[in-house]
Amino acid sequence: MKQSLFILAVLISTVTIAQTELIAYPSVGKGVASTFVTDYHALGINPANLGWKAYDNKSITIGTTELGFAVNSEALTNQGLRDDVKGIVVNRTLDSLSNEEKIEAIKSFTDNAFNFNFDSNIFGFSFQNSVFGGIAFSIRTRANWSSTFNKEFTDLLFKGNQSSYFDSLSYSNGIDTSMVQNNGSYIDSSGVVLNGQVNIPLNISQLINGTSLKLSWNREYHLGYGRRLFNIENKLEVFAGIGVKYIQGIAYFNLESENGNLKMISALSSGFNLDYGIAAINNPSALVQNAQSFFRSSVGNGWGVDIGGHVVLLNKIHIAASVTDIGSMTYNGNVYEGVDTLVINVSSSGLSNVNITNALPDLLENTGFFKLKGIEKITISLPATLRLGGSIELGKIAHLGIDLVAPFNDVPGSFNGFSWGVGGDLKLFKGLIVLMTGMTGGGGHSVQIPLGINFALKGGAYEFGIASRDAVTFFRDNGPSVSAAMGFARVRF
Repeated sequence: MKQSLFILAVLISTVTIAQTELIAYPSVGKGVASTFVTDYHALGINPANLGWKAYDNKSITIGTTELGFAVNSEALTNQGLRDDVKGIVVNRTLDSLSNEEKIEAIKSFTDNAFNFNFDSNIFGFSFQNSVFGGIAFSIRTRANWSSTFNKEFTDLLFKGNQSSYFDSLSYSNGIDTSMVQNNGSYIDSSGVVLNGQVNIPLNISQLINGTSLKLSWNREYHLGYGRRLFNIENKLEVFAGIGVKYIQGIAYFNLESENGNLKMISALSSGFNLDYGIAAINNPSALVQNAQSFFRSSVGNGWGVDIGGHVVLLNKIHIAASVTDIGSMTYNGNVYEGVDTLVINVSSSGLSNVNITNALPDLLENTGFFKLKGIEKITISLPATLRLGGSIELGKIAHLGIDLVAPFNDVPGSFNGFSWGVGGDLKLFKGLIVLMTGMTGGGGHSVQIPLGINFALKGGAYEFGIASRDAVTFFRDNGPSVSAAMGFARVRF
């Protein structure tokens, strides 16, 4: 478990990674969602959309196995790193880095934000009726990672005890232990480096100044209801909706260091099987570590509320607004706080590949960088988000729109700032084939061109498709993002 956290994240329950539109993969291809999603896809985006449906002759929608992935970082302009991402997804393995490759990885990741998101719809159901309105339920797994490391911290992560921060190395040939000068690449097959040591140590807050790392990984159980409030035929329809969700926390990590102020809170499932050492003895929230408990072990829970409204003018102009994730999580298992102490020595040999999510053991275990203090519990706000959207239907052929998304806070799982999207879809052969494209930006990402295709057979009775948040990825040798989202088990009747 310790050696492959990211590979596990990619493969858990055949889960891969998705975009800000959650498991609504058709919206990934358009880059817009607020006025487009309906049925259980509206959960987490705008529950008011449950009040109207895409197919007049279909009331029930059931779906599963909707998944995707998205990785974004300027470091991915390095083709070697892109090949490694492919290795994770396709081959489930990563090549070990040589010392020279570690140096290149340090250059690539220094001061470059690294973001990935994954989301899987385990099950989704909705019932929609013009009189009753719409009700929906879904079970999802969702995770977000966002990090930016300074040069010193990146050097520590990849080179560990041979980082340039350390003056000398404690070296053992199997019989004797001696101190040798650190030249950054001490390799001797007859012995091993036990740890790196520094004569003039810095506090960890100084060493990692400007660094941030945010991780949120949850299971979510959504329930939503939406309906039409009133209708002036062919002129005005007004819909409103509300959604609630129960959340089980699998992992939470928040690290920030700025101007000498250190903040580090961690709560990771016992399934990660980390060895916290002596810090666990006096921790009132400590759990027995067990790699086999990953699928059933959580470290916290909480509740969230979504509210939304949707107005339709002249049967073709849509205006929507919603606020999602109003609420909080309380973590009460394996909760640790980082203490700002001097970094005198480190025994870890650093990351063996470019999977930077494997940095968590190096940070938290008893031989890691941080001195930990156990705490009983901590309550964290959910990543509340405002969505505004508008669109226009051009007959039954096309639907074009715009989305504006803004976070209310800066907690793990939040958008990295204001985001926007414009896009839409083109329906061919009476909706049998739907082509999607658009343009998105903001949120810590460069401008991207989404693209997708969806198939709706037998009047929407069976639906499947595939999309990418940034289709440009597939037409150039390198670029800052790699993404895909798909669904192939949606049925209506």
